[in-house]
Amino acid sequence: MSSSEASAVAVAVAEPEALIPLVVEMKMETSETSVKDHGVAQRRRRLEMRHLNLVASATAGGEGGKRARPALDLSPAAVAGVVRPKSLSHGVHMAIGSRRQMEDAVAVAAPLPVVVAAAAEGETGEVEEGGNNGKGKEMEVEEGDVGWVPEFFAVYDGHGESWVAEMCRERLHVVLAEEMARLRLVKGGGGGGELWKEAMVAAFARVDGEVAVIQVAEGDVKRNTKGSTAVVVVVEPRRIVVANCGDSRAVLCRGGVPVPLSTDHKVTTPSNANNETFVLHVQPERPDERVRIESAGGQIIYWQGPRVLGVLAVSRSIGDYFMKPSISAEPEITVTDRTSTDEFIILGSDGLWNAMSNEYACKVARYCLSGRAAAKWPAAVQGSSASDAAKLLVELAMARGSQDNVSVVVVELRRMLWRKFSRQNGRT
Repeated sequence: MSSSEASAVAVAVAEPEALIPLVVEMKMETSETSVKDHGVAQRRRRLEMRHLNLVASATAGGEGGKRARPALDLSPAAVAGVVRPKSLSHGVHMAIGSRRQMEDAVAVAAPLPVVVAAAAEGETGEVEEGGNNGKGKEMEVEEGDVGWVPEFFAVYDGHGESWVAEMCRERLHVVLAEEMARLRLVKGGGGGGELWKEAMVAAFARVDGEVAVIQVAEGDVKRNTKGSTAVVVVVEPRRIVVANCGDSRAVLCRGGVPVPLSTDHKVTTPSNANNETFVLHVQPERPDERVRIESAGGQIIYWQGPRVLGVLAVSRSIGDYFMKPSISAEPEITVTDRTSTDEFIILGSDGLWNAMSNEYACKVARYCLSGRAAAKWPAAVQGSSASDAAKLLVELAMARGSQDNVSVVVVELRRMLWRKFSRQNGRT
């Protein structure tokens, strides 16, 4: 251990948060290790995991909240000194974990190429920078301004191979913008909640159809078993629209309290199940999903865990052509009105959520977004606090034993700068 690392560890005894920059430096060194130094990299990785476990308990006080921590200061002054890149509102981090290949994909379209009318559903007059938070600079709707450009974030978790997730990454936001434009032309209006719901359903169906065309054309049964989950978040100044298909998840932190924006479509192991059971009918976590699957002629079978038709642990996905209609690509959609206490949104693949609860993830992200954690990162790796939060969540998921790919997007709602669309110049 170098003298600088020894000093960092000494400081960490009195201040556990100081372990964060040490972990990052070690992570950077590990990522640069060559194949010849694989043994050294493995040892460093084990040491890193030990440090991260300490960080986990120091940052969030454990799942049970046994260790009390002072309230975090989320005022602008608390984050004024943090070094930030051009993207102020979100951060993304991904890790392959122990899998052989990365099958996750992430999409960020900020802004989404569609305009939401300012006058939709009574949204006239003044709109505040950063949404309805009571803190931002007021932005008046001027003559010629027709609306605001929303922002799009998504996490796709592929299974079998990565190509379906990658196709979703390239296509879904494009198709969604096209569907919104079509619906606005047909039905009028700007971007109300019901219009978003209809556009989301149509966009998921179109992309699922495009995947099916490829799978049928290939004529390969193995290729037909490939698919992807999808959790999509569209953020407007007044609302948050979420569409979910599978077991990726979106969680809103509102006043320090996690608010689920999606519900997992996942089967669960019954208490009386065992590995020796060959075929066992079980219920998924949601009884209504079981009814839907059985009504479509499918069943849930216990085969190395409970699975739809003995194959998939999720009951909804894009792709998986040969498992239709038991596996559905229709998303469940929520529309949530924003409030002055909304802080951030976490999107993550199941590699994150299998390792931590919603409450724990929000505590960790809140710690980073307060500015206290970001101030401790080495200057070489400082970025937006949202990026720091995404990175720490991924590292903690792996430290807690996640064996899957882990992908995280953190959207800092209070730092979103809304783009006005003008009829005069046709651009933001």
